[in-house]
Amino acid sequence: MGGVSTVALIERRPDISRSLFTRYWRDVHGVMAARIPGFDSYTQHHVTPLDAASEPFEGIAIVTYRSEDDRAGLINSEVTQHIHRDEQNVFRRALLYNLGEGAARTIRGRPDAAGQMLFIVVEAGTDLDADCPSFDGTLYLAAYDLTGGDPSGWNQTDASGRIFTTLLHGIWPDRDGAVAAAKRLKGSAYLLDERHVMVEGGRPTPVGLRGLDAVKTIEEAGADNQLSDAVARAVYGIASPP
Repeated sequence: MGGVSTVALIERRPDISRSLFTRYWRDVHGVMAARIPGFDSYTQHHVTPLDAASEPFEGIAIVTYRSEDDRAGLINSEVTQHIHRDEQNVFRRALLYNLGEGAARTIRGRPDAAGQMLFIVVEAGTDLDADCPSFDGTLYLAAYDLTGGDPSGWNQTDASGRIFTTLLHGIWPDRDGAVAAAKRLKGSAYLLDERHVMVEGGRPTPVGLRGLDAVKTIEEAGADNQLSDAVARAVYGIASPP
């Protein structure tokens, strides 16, 4: 890690149920976003705030790009205007941070480690360098420096209130270890509920193409041919990863 990336912190509209938010973000909004050109990877993390003191984010999205030029699709593509309008259907707030080269770094481990995933959104005034050594028990730990991103520029987002400087993405062997680590830093912490990879290797995954419910229905019917690259090209004009 260490290339160009985008981090989005998403708050659900209070009049929308959590179940509807999860399904809509994954199967409607996420499928739209997976069509934005230039994404190398796009992963949705559906999360629950650890306590009432945390900001009420329920979605954390991480997008990576092969180059800064590839990020132009997020700003200028035809899909983006529809993304802006669609956010209003289920999002109360979406803080989007466009991060440059080197703002994302892996401190240790691999993101596919088995354990309890937890995110910590660190507030301004926290001495991160002093506290990170206390995370020696992590199986995986990555940090995203948010200070170079301006969330107010995305969809006229209200970025007043708490100022966030870093997103920590970690995996601990168990939930207790994750919760204990979160209490060491001043910030908002979130436990992972669901993780969905929508784009991988520059192309939408089956879930990114169709949504999870459609993929489950195809698998239940044993219709494996529906997940073939040939069908994806014919129906969607795009190839899914092999």
